[in-house]
Amino acid sequence: MVSNTERLRQAWEEVLDGMTGHVSVDLRSLEGRVAARDADASHYAASTMKLPALMALLHDRAAGVQAAQGDVVVHDRFSSAAGGTFALRQSDDQDDATWRRLGTEVDLLDLADRMITVSSNIATDLIVERIGFDSVRRYLADLGLASRFGLDRLIGDSAAEDAGITNTVTASALASLMVTIATGADFDGTAALGMLARQTHRDMIPAGLPDGTWSASKGGWVAGVKHDVALVRPDAAPPYVLAICTTADLPDAAGMKLVARLSAVTWEQWSTWHAS
Repeated sequence: MVSNTERLRQAWEEVLDGMTGHVSVDLRSLEGRVAARDADASHYAASTMKLPALMALLHDRAAGVQAAQGDVVVHDRFSSAAGGTFALRQSDDQDDATWRRLGTEVDLLDLADRMITVSSNIATDLIVERIGFDSVRRYLADLGLASRFGLDRLIGDSAAEDAGITNTVTASALASLMVTIATGADFDGTAALGMLARQTHRDMIPAGLPDGTWSASKGGWVAGVKHDVALVRPDAAPPYVLAICTTADLPDAAGMKLVARLSAVTWEQWSTWHAS
C-alpha cells in the first residue's frame, strides 16, 4: 500500500520529470518533518539570508543587546568580506523608498520591515552591518543550523563573490527556522510572522495556494536560483511549513512557476490527507 508521503514524493517527481538541475524540498508539520527530497543539499542562499538576519535582530532586541536598538544612518558603502569596501547598487535593489533616505536616520525595525516585505537589499546590509555576522551565526548555531546555513558576505559584495566567499542554504535549514518562528520555540515570533505575511513577492509558494489562503513566506531569487519557504495555514487542515530550493538553468518566470507547482501539489496532497 502506498503511503501518503510516498504519494507526495511521487507528485513532486512528476512535476520535476525531465528537468535538469538541483531541487530540494522539505515539508513539515509544526511537530516535525513529513516528507523531504534532498533537503540537506546546499544552494546559494540569495535573499533567504534575510530570514535569519531578521530573527537575529529580533532576538538581540528582546535580549536588550544595544546594537539591535535604535536608528541607523542609511548609507550605501559597506566593508567587503574580501577586504576594502564596496558600493551597493540601487539598480540591483527593489526598495527605492529606503534609497531616498540616504543620509537620514531610520529605525532598525523599519529597516527590518523593508528587508522582508519588499526584500530590500540596502536594509539587509544595514542591519547585518549593525548587529554583525557573528550575531546571525550565533543565532543559527543556537538552533543547530550553523552547518546548514552559511553566511559570509553582504548582498552586493561582488569582490567577495569573485573570491569565492558566499552565502549558502539548505531547504532543511529554512524549514527548521520557519517552524521555530511559527511555534515560538525560541521566542515570540509574532512580529516576524506579521512581516512575512505582508511580503509582496508572492510568485512562488504563495502562488501555488488557493486564493485567500494565509501564508507567511520569504523567497530568494537570482538567475538560476529560486528558493522559497512558507508557513501555510489552510482553513480546513493543520498548518504546515514548506521549503523549496531550486538551482536550475531556467528563465526567471519558469523557475518561479516550478516552485509554485511544487507548492500546489503539496497543498493538494496535504488537503487530501486531512479531508474530513
